[in-house]
Amino acid sequence: MTAATEEEAAAIRWQAKAEAERVTAGNDLGFARALLEDLTQEIAPLARAESAARAALTEAEEAEAARLVAEGELGDAYAAAANGDPEVPATGARAVLAAATVAKESVDAQQAFHDARQDWAADALAPAALKLELATQIEADLKDKMDAAEAVLDAARDACKSAAFAAAQQAREDAVEEAQAKDDKVAEVSQAYEAKAAFPQDGTAGTLCNFPAVDDDGVQGPRLSDCVVEGDETPMCCGAAQRFLKDGTKLSIETCQLASATTYTYYPALPAGALVAPTPETWRFHCISAAQKLAAAAAAALATGYMMA
Repeated sequence: MTAATEEEAAAIRWQAKAEAERVTAGNDLGFARALLEDLTQEIAPLARAESAARAALTEAEEAEAARLVAEGELGDAYAAAANGDPEVPATGARAVLAAATVAKESVDAQQAFHDARQDWAADALAPAALKLELATQIEADLKDKMDAAEAVLDAARDACKSAAFAAAQQAREDAVEEAQAKDDKVAEVSQAYEAKAAFPQDGTAGTLCNFPAVDDDGVQGPRLSDCVVEGDETPMCCGAAQRFLKDGTKLSIETCQLASATTYTYYPALPAGALVAPTPETWRFHCISAAQKLAAAAAAALATGYMMA
């Protein structure tokens, strides 16, 4: 889980770095494009001049071709006239030749000028073209890095999800086991505590012997149980176990106990879902008057018998 989180953080850092480099490359690319546009605007007139020069060159070449044709037609007479032979009649061939020569020199000069401008434009454009090529390559590299970073991020995210799912599954299984163990412990504590806190029904020690509630006719029924007498040495009585709370409230239970008992072990109600049984409380106990007198008489009789013996 920690390794997956670190990989995800590294992937996020790589993605941020790649994004910053992509923005820088985009700025360089925009600058290169602006420079290229400026150069293009400068080259446009040169291109038009080149077109005009080429047209002029074509025209000159056509004129030169016509001159050669004319020279061929003039033959020796043209050559003699060109050499200044006075016997050859004058013609317009020399004037045409001179004009063609001037036109050719002009075209050659224009072509040389255009070639120089074209070379200058190529030299000026080369750095911008190089920057554009480098920016394009940087952009491609950054895209590859971003793709790789996103792949790492996706892998880290998937690993994190898998780890989280596995942890959630394990936590769920642990929770189920813990809940089952808790339920088993609660049942165990409840069963053991209920066995200790249960009231007998046979009149032995711990049996409830209080009067029932008055019925709808106002008639009071007999006590719920008669306390058994377990012998002269262990007389029983129906007595009251009591406890006073701090606010003055008195809690009372009437139960069968030995006549000699002065305390009663009270088991508080077991809270729902308790994992530990509550601590039993010790209450004061005393026999109800009639039973207490009977118990006292029995105790006196026993004492007298003991002394006589």
